[in-house]
Amino acid sequence: MADLKLKDVRNQPKLDLQIEKQMNVSKYMYETMAAPGSAGYMANQLPISSVCDAQCFFCSNEMNPFEILREKFRDMDDIKRGIAVLDPNAPVINIGDSLPGRISEGEALVHPKIFEVLGLIRKKCSNSTIQVTTNATKFTDEFLKQLVPFLPMKFTISYQSHDETNWCKIFDSPERKFKVAEGSWPLLQKYGFQVEANMTPMPSMVGYDDIENTIKFLSNYTRYIYIFAPGYSKLVPLEIKNMLVYDKKEMSDFFIDMRRKYHVEIDWPLDPAKPLEFIPYRAMLDTYYQNFNHVLWLFSEAAHARGERVIEEYLPLVPNDHYVMEVKNRTYGGNIEAAGLLQVADFDKAIENALTQVPDIDLLLLPNAPFDRFGNDLTMGHHDTLFDKYEIPYRLL
Repeated sequence: MADLKLKDVRNQPKLDLQIEKQMNVSKYMYETMAAPGSAGYMANQLPISSVCDAQCFFCSNEMNPFEILREKFRDMDDIKRGIAVLDPNAPVINIGDSLPGRISEGEALVHPKIFEVLGLIRKKCSNSTIQVTTNATKFTDEFLKQLVPFLPMKFTISYQSHDETNWCKIFDSPERKFKVAEGSWPLLQKYGFQVEANMTPMPSMVGYDDIENTIKFLSNYTRYIYIFAPGYSKLVPLEIKNMLVYDKKEMSDFFIDMRRKYHVEIDWPLDPAKPLEFIPYRAMLDTYYQNFNHVLWLFSEAAHARGERVIEEYLPLVPNDHYVMEVKNRTYGGNIEAAGLLQVADFDKAIENALTQVPDIDLLLLPNAPFDRFGNDLTMGHHDTLFDKYEIPYRLL
């Protein structure tokens, strides 16, 4: 665990919605510049595709409450501009994900010039591991042989079910693609690729027996499985929502059993049994030394109960008052709870509600997860607008 640090971000550089016109850069380039992991203007990600060759019924791209870039390959000239700002010493260069998240996370490996792109990355970043999130439906023996010259490479495979019928239904893809994905695991080992898995478990659709069988299969090839909660927004049709509902406690208990049974790390950030790995004492004390008397902590729905317990634990050790408020995701609605998907408008409503209960709040503490390195949320709302409206100092944690 680490001490929380208060970060004053009032004077950080800003870029707004007119970024493409102002600086003549693409949305792809903006994402590269704005990614939270970037150091200065040296980047560790290179999104190249918002095109996907699967049609997952639960895909978040179908239920976003705001527009994102979709169905477009990044052109080579722009890719070269992105490569120019890659950090040559970065341990990992990610080409399969796009943070902060204003571009659809497509399938990078279907880019028509993928091998040229990999060659240019390897020329700039000779020792970096190239990481790709993929559905593995291109991983024939022949295709993987063509990737060997670009090692080291690491693949995070989205493997939603080991049952052929369920897999085909989830991905809306034919049986032949399932056969390729299923057969890719031993081939990846054979050719020396690093591999992990991610899952979106859907017990209402496939049942827990299917999820266990999938974890059992994956445990033969990887020791790490990342879990995405089966989420849905307020825009999702009822028939899809019914396939995505789940009980958090039931799923948490299930994963405890799976970790014990198959000796794999199952990483579910929203797990209610997972403690928040931070110590707020230093941050709480700093607020007192900075002469703040009534401090409001704003937590996502996913972290609220756990965060409240931690704050209450340290409250007797500090002389000033600390309050905790849950921030509901009204932008997405549905069962979306993660901090990273909160928008400025959601914080605005939570602060408004809090001030009706504690009108003398003099400091706001917000999670930094919803904001890119220029301070914008996914809708390009800047956290400074909260200060402009309420004139209450704030810090990001």
